[in-house]
Amino acid sequence: MTTIQKADIQAYDSDSIERSGEESYVYFHIEPKYTNYVNRVLEGYEYVGVMTTVDSTGRCMVRSTEDTKPLAIEILSSLPMVTLEE
Repeated sequence: MTTIQKADIQAYDSDSIERSGEESYVYFHIEPKYTNYVNRVLEGYEYVGVMTTVDSTGRCMVRSTEDTKPLAIEILSSLPMVTLEE
């Protein structure tokens, strides 16, 4: 078993973490009845991101990366039932 020494542990504060990844998330709104459809479209593109429902009003997000965010926006923009957040 490995023992972790206090010197091995680095304290992380908000200044030590450059980016959390959230800046690559894409937020949008849909009617809840379209949730499965939009999710299937995104899954069909493999590795674009993971869709998550944020609340019951139809607010959703795609957890994308910096590299895949533009494609996620392009895909979502092409779907008439999707309204992207600014």
